[in-house]
Amino acid sequence: MSTNKERIESLLRKSEELIEESKKTDYRMPVILPFVPAILSGVGLIIMIFGLFGMIIHPGYLALFTTGVVICIIAILLNFYVVYKWIKRRNEHFTRTLMFFENLVEIADLLKFRRSYVMKSRLNELREINSHVKSALANTILIIIPLYIFYVYHFLNKDFVKHSEKEKLLIAEFFDEVKEKIPSFTRRIEEFNIVPDRSTLLYLILTIVTGIFLIYWVYTLTKDPNKHFESHSVLERELVTALKQLLLQT
Repeated sequence: MSTNKERIESLLRKSEELIEESKKTDYRMPVILPFVPAILSGVGLIIMIFGLFGMIIHPGYLALFTTGVVICIIAILLNFYVVYKWIKRRNEHFTRTLMFFENLVEIADLLKFRRSYVMKSRLNELREINSHVKSALANTILIIIPLYIFYVYHFLNKDFVKHSEKEKLLIAEFFDEVKEKIPSFTRRIEEFNIVPDRSTLLYLILTIVTGIFLIYWVYTLTKDPNKHFESHSVLERELVTALKQLLLQT
């Protein structure tokens, strides 16, 4: 048992390191950030128009026109940055959480959890979802293609939905097992945030019909993962603390 205990302690340390790593990988993007490019574009266009008409009166307005052009270029670059960060945090979160749950499932096996076999099965399901890496750089560049951005919106939502659903099944197994062994454990699986499954087709139609619905769509792409990350930050620590307590009881 001493060998097993040392292995468990090592896995717990690695799990705690991965929790700390979440401060970098689980980037909680400010919900206003994706809208800044549009705001800057509007400001830049207005300045360009004033500068363009001003040049009819006086050549000195060229500087104003140039300023508008620069602002629009900054807006375009910032838009690329937002899309890149959306995809990058998806990839990094998926990689980190898979490593985290691999550690926990191995600990469960070493502690001879009754549900360890089911946990391994749930982990394999999660591994299948998390293994589909989307290139942040390539997909960001490809948004220059008309309508490609809507494909990015699609997979950002759907991938997080599948990922969070599989995670919930795995975490539920841990919660049930821990509650049997530690009656004082009060966390409920309902506290784990699953990303809502949003219909790409419906959202696309509403965007085409209203135009303004795109604002809400972009908002969800930032807010939904943020809430998912927040629930992770709480429940991951609780699980590791519970496993530490169970190790002490062995």
